[in-house]
Amino acid sequence: MTHPGFVVGVDGGGTKTIGELADRQGTSVAAYDVGPTNPNVVGVEESARTLCDLIRHLVVQASCPLNSLQGIVLGLAGGGAEKVQKEIREKVQRCLYGDGPPVFPIQVVTDVRIALEGAFGGGPGIALVAGTGSSVMYKTTQGDVGLTGGWGRILGDEGSGYFIGLEALKAVTRDYDGVVPSGALREALAARFDLGSRYQIIEAVYRQQFPVASLAPLVFELAARSDGVSHEILEHAAALLANHVGAALSHMEEGTIGVVLTGGLVEHDTPYRSILMSELTDRFPRVRIQSRLFSPVHGAVMMALSQPREEPGV
Repeated sequence: MTHPGFVVGVDGGGTKTIGELADRQGTSVAAYDVGPTNPNVVGVEESARTLCDLIRHLVVQASCPLNSLQGIVLGLAGGGAEKVQKEIREKVQRCLYGDGPPVFPIQVVTDVRIALEGAFGGGPGIALVAGTGSSVMYKTTQGDVGLTGGWGRILGDEGSGYFIGLEALKAVTRDYDGVVPSGALREALAARFDLGSRYQIIEAVYRQQFPVASLAPLVFELAARSDGVSHEILEHAAALLANHVGAALSHMEEGTIGVVLTGGLVEHDTPYRSILMSELTDRFPRVRIQSRLFSPVHGAVMMALSQPREEPGV
């Protein structure tokens, strides 16, 4: 029996990973979600293993053999380094087909790259991604692609869920020290997460790998209730993200530039989205906030269908 060709696109983040298998016309045939695949969070080995499991599940769901795949694009948070891209590509290939020669091309790019491709359907524009991490990527009318931000939670990720959660924790620690009140954050942290003392906070953060980004929705909630400290955290986060958009704009053509907000923190109607949109339009009059054309995972599918040449690290 002859099977038509298929491609796989993957959107891998620090909390979950979405996969889509599509036919050569770009029509989705199967979709499935698994856990995190950011190699900076779970490691290269675990990332590749999870990605391989995801691809196998998609193939089974679509009732197509592995040898019918004609391309895979893996868009990963933390997948920008050329060495990491090479390691994951080789490990996924080996997991699927053993030590034989490559059967089809596997491309590893950043999650923001596939978000950009999906947002503008392959056209020019700026994609601002804010989820567990954050980054901004632009594409010019000439097809040049560049990145600002995306340095990870230690060196950057300004305006991300991790950044907002960390700022909330820092505000509470200053409250404990009597430096400045933390508004409603200290009481809410104790009630919602059972972090009601200095030592519980230290234990959770340094020994229990507390998911710092999980505090972002709490900050949103308190900001919506007019908590001043939470609102200030979101204003600060939005201003830092806007700085990256400004850097991207310096590479773009004159005239109106489309900007798409994507990622779990800014896709929905929240106080943070409103603050960020106001920050961007007030500072950059030529910015036009618009809805994305396609999802990031479908952006990965589009890239798998066309297999464009990408610059290393992008």
